[in-house]
Amino acid sequence: MSTIALKISLHREQDMGLSSLVQKSIFIPKCGQSRKLVFDPKTNRGIRVSLFVSSAIAGAIGGLLAYGIGFMDGVAGQRGWRWILIIEGLPTIVLGILTWFVLADSPETAYYLSPAEKEMMRVRRERETGQTQSAQEFHKSDVYAGLKDWKIYVFCAGQFCTDTMLYGYSTFLPTIIADLGQWTTAEVQALTIPCYCLGAITYMVAARLSDAHQKRGAYAVMFGAISVVGYGVLLSKASAGVHYFGCFLIALGLYVVVGLPLAWLPNNQPRYGKRTTATGLQLTVGNSSGVMAPFLFTKAEGPRYVRGNGVSLSLVGTACLIYAFMSWFLSRKNARRQAGDEDDKISHLTEDEIAELGDESPRFMFTV
Repeated sequence: MSTIALKISLHREQDMGLSSLVQKSIFIPKCGQSRKLVFDPKTNRGIRVSLFVSSAIAGAIGGLLAYGIGFMDGVAGQRGWRWILIIEGLPTIVLGILTWFVLADSPETAYYLSPAEKEMMRVRRERETGQTQSAQEFHKSDVYAGLKDWKIYVFCAGQFCTDTMLYGYSTFLPTIIADLGQWTTAEVQALTIPCYCLGAITYMVAARLSDAHQKRGAYAVMFGAISVVGYGVLLSKASAGVHYFGCFLIALGLYVVVGLPLAWLPNNQPRYGKRTTATGLQLTVGNSSGVMAPFLFTKAEGPRYVRGNGVSLSLVGTACLIYAFMSWFLSRKNARRQAGDEDDKISHLTEDEIAELGDESPRFMFTV
């Protein structure tokens, strides 16, 4: 993260997006890992994850805060961007440490839940296929199963593609907007706020609809396609107003195509060990795209940033194809299971053994 921050700080306009990068680098990986602490059924996971990811709307407010902190340039011999890291980064670090002690790992250890609420959580969890008591414990065999599951790696590839857009857009949006006209730093920061707000609100709505219909892939592909169109607008030789409209189109699909797969993959992993393996790989591979982002948008290539916007367009389009394929594949898998085509796998097993198969059980239906 420090390498990325240093690279960005070399350009004054890019300093304006530093706050947002720090938030994405620290906050999103941790919120993704804490999804194992969400006690609600998997049918509600989309809206729960949206509450985490859409908190990136703080990037809009953080931009204005960063503008104010920028006037501290030279205080105590430190550059303004260093003060941004210190003032905005310390609360994240402190809260991260506190979370380790105050956030429970399971309903049984949640001191803030009443006995009746704990029992309700247990009953709701056990109604889901594969959610046995043993499945809630960590087993090395589940980790190995996750490492050998090709579907997890496909989701990792899709996450890398969309996270490239996330890091590039959230970090360089101020730079892109600044090059569209003669704006002051404060005006540029103000112009980023509507984009972030639209993206966050859209994701909240899409996540709610996704939970209601239990469809992840369709919404990810649809909104990802909107972002592809937005990048096409930025690449076009159009007026500044049209390019600013393109920024809104990108924001419209940004958080949806980035966030829904973060709920989709664990939805299909009922066993704890495999779910944490899948989530860890997904976040690690996805966030590694942040290393590439600073090299895609260089000042000399503004204001159209053909390379940065072109790569982002291509990768988001690739992610849409990946998620469309996975939605089709999982739907086909469900159809085979409903038709009984995979029942021969469990013909020799007891009911208890079948329950321990997790997502490999023919009785388990994938979220598509």
